[in-house]
Amino acid sequence: MKYKRILFGQGKGSITHNNRTFIANNVDRNRIANNVTFISIPIGEVYEELFGGAVERYNARQKRNDRKIHGTYYEHLFHCKPSNSVITASDKRKSFYEDIV
Repeated sequence: MKYKRILFGQGKGSITHNNRTFIANNVDRNRIANNVTFISIPIGEVYEELFGGAVERYNARQKRNDRKIHGTYYEHLFHCKPSNSVITASDKRKSFYEDIV
């Protein structure tokens, strides 16, 4: 029996590059109109959508103020505002991964 495989890699990740918000020198400008963006949501909003409820539940259980997560979860993890580029935390955790299939 034959099995099909899908191979994919992880790229460096750049939201600005993926959304084509800039035009590089090697781009055929006549084909720009053919670019399609399926979904474009700022990374800060995605973190809030995915982890906002969990952060609220976590903070509700904490009795000590120093254990609560202040601000957004993204800022808590990476100590900066959301960015269009991959941010790497001190423990090598990345703000997002780009999977190329």
